[in-house]
Amino acid sequence: MRFRFWTILLLLAWLSFSVTMVSAAPAGAEAKLTGVRWSRTADAVTGLIKVRLILETSGPVEFDQFITAVPNWRLVVTLKGVDVENFNIPPSPDTSVVTKMSVVKSPKNIAHAVIDFPGTLTQDQYKIITLPADPKTKTPFQVVIEVQKTVRPSDLTFYPGLRGKVIAIDPGHGGSDPGAIGVLGSREKQLNLSVAMQVKAILDKAGAKVLMTRDNDFDVFGPNATDREELRARALVANDNRADIFISIHHNSSANHDRNGTTTYYYMKTLFDVVLAQSLQEAMVQAGGLVNIGVRPANFYVVKNASMPAALLEIGFISNPQEEQTLTSSTFQQKMAQAIVVGIDQFFGQAAKMRGE
Repeated sequence: MRFRFWTILLLLAWLSFSVTMVSAAPAGAEAKLTGVRWSRTADAVTGLIKVRLILETSGPVEFDQFITAVPNWRLVVTLKGVDVENFNIPPSPDTSVVTKMSVVKSPKNIAHAVIDFPGTLTQDQYKIITLPADPKTKTPFQVVIEVQKTVRPSDLTFYPGLRGKVIAIDPGHGGSDPGAIGVLGSREKQLNLSVAMQVKAILDKAGAKVLMTRDNDFDVFGPNATDREELRARALVANDNRADIFISIHHNSSANHDRNGTTTYYYMKTLFDVVLAQSLQEAMVQAGGLVNIGVRPANFYVVKNASMPAALLEIGFISNPQEEQTLTSSTFQQKMAQAIVVGIDQFFGQAAKMRGE
């Protein structure tokens, strides 16, 4: 009997040890945070913007979250049972919704995803879900953080057509600031002004009132201005004269001389900013035939601080030798000027429909 008792006791102890070892195994095989991706959608009618932050891990993880208002509004998502590898975190696709995101590693296989916001954050503005891995599509386990922001229609009223419209045109750079310099020696400030003056000529004939931030090669604010003073002076041309829209014309540049294509940037102050950018981008790509990089939100000073719908155009890359030759062609410049006017006209028509005019 005593032998059986000790045998059973040893067996129970061994089973207990085995169960402990099995339950402890997953803790040692923690998942790894392997990637961070963003996505963004905007509804031009309802004004609802959605920014999604997707955290990819090599295995399932659990999470907690809390909101803090110090030093600014933040959402902190704590991932449990995860190790952090070294990787780059791409910038936010829309800083008017999410300013930035960082990852802070803590002991015991815990990582904190810290998401910063430009303003207040309420519980009903965000949600967090997990998605299981899908071997068929080779999709890893994901923690998806979705933040919503509603941009309400402004009190601006639009009607179709160009006649009577007040349109601010800003040829980027100028004077002491040459902007980018092309591989073949072209200067951005000159290309910007050339296209802008042709846009003005077409708009004048259509009966619009055109406000030029500059009509020659000079600094808008004046000599020895800071960058901020110069940019502020350009936005004030539109704001002080109550322009209907503001358009800043630029040409792009990159250290990669193979980069090419057309881009339009906006800052979502009203529903109409993205509509203006889309109208201009579509018209320029259709007329010019350059690669369509797309419409992108940006925190550029002039589009953010112009009180009306605004867009900043990057017609093409003068850092690309082949594209630079195209951009310096007088025929191509005329095409783009006409396309910009077409985009402006299409915008006013669409904006009028949005307001039921």
